[in-house]
Amino acid sequence: MTEFSRRGAIVDRIGLSATYALILLTVPTFGVAGVVGLASVLWGSEQEDALGRSHREYQKRTLVIALASIVIGAILIVVNVGVFVLFAMLIWTLVRGMRGLRALQQGQVIANPRGWL
Repeated sequence: MTEFSRRGAIVDRIGLSATYALILLTVPTFGVAGVVGLASVLWGSEQEDALGRSHREYQKRTLVIALASIVIGAILIVVNVGVFVLFAMLIWTLVRGMRGLRALQQGQVIANPRGWL
């Protein structure tokens, strides 16, 4: 294996940080960044260490629930409940994105990546 074809921890962290940036941009882009982030998580390379695996799982769950909430909230706008669903999704997505990014910068594994917060 040549030096250029080998991936390292720095490259993995940059990719994870970029996905967190897409999570934080999901709200102002009306879900477009979320779709790109979800594609990155689903079809990107597998993480080799526990840190990367926990953050990938956390990102995947965050993006799937956020995009499902956008769809459900858009449908529920008809009965005037959708705005509340979309607002709750906005807060939840931002909190999870900031929490995950902070943990990644500190080198911490997400303890419960399938949890709600």
